[in-house]
Amino acid sequence: MKEVIIALVSSSITIIITSFFNYHFQLMKEIRNESVKYKTEILKKVYTPILKILVAVIVPGDGYDGITKETLFEIEDIIKRNYELVDPDLDLIIWMLKKEIRWEHYEESSKLFDENMKLLRHVEHNFNFYRKQLGLPFNKGKLKKSLVK
Repeated sequence: MKEVIIALVSSSITIIITSFFNYHFQLMKEIRNESVKYKTEILKKVYTPILKILVAVIVPGDGYDGITKETLFEIEDIIKRNYELVDPDLDLIIWMLKKEIRWEHYEESSKLFDENMKLLRHVEHNFNFYRKQLGLPFNKGKLKKSLVK
């Protein structure tokens, strides 16, 4: 009789411990899957479209001189459509560029902004950061350059 009670108690304890670990690992898996989903969404809806726009203004041989106000408004439209996915640093950079356009050079349509390449560096860094996090091919040099400058 004593052996039966010991077997029942040890089985119950084993079941409780197994259930706890199963719950814990399942919860961690769900959190990780949710994180991957958000990172994929941020990459697809924010950084990839913005990087495509910025790469289009790079002149082969000359490089990146900056963006026009029309280009900034295209980028701002992407940000408005996906504002919940935009990080505060990107929002601040866009806000500073908009402020510069509105207060100083609004009438000059050919004037270039982001000549210090802050927006380009930020977008390239985060584009490659999220690709790395998702296990996609990424440019290691862009991750290192962005942190140095």
